[in-house]
Amino acid sequence: MAINDKTVRCPRCDGAMVFERFQDMLTLFYAWRCVNCGEIVDPVVSKNREPARGVKKKAVGE
Repeated sequence: MAINDKTVRCPRCDGAMVFERFQDMLTLFYAWRCVNCGEIVDPVVSKNREPARGVKKKAVGE
C-alpha cells in the first residue's frame, strides 16, 4: 500500500492518523487519532496548541 502526500501525519510521532468518532456520557465529537501512538487531535486541541498571541508575563523572581 502506497502512502500518498495527502496522508495526515501525527504531530507527536509522525505516524498515520485516522478520523474517528468519540463519545462520552453527553458529548459526541470527531477527531484525528494516531494509529501508532494514540495521540488525539481535535479542533480544541489544535486551538490550544497555537502559540499565544502577545507577550507572556514572567513569573515573579525570574
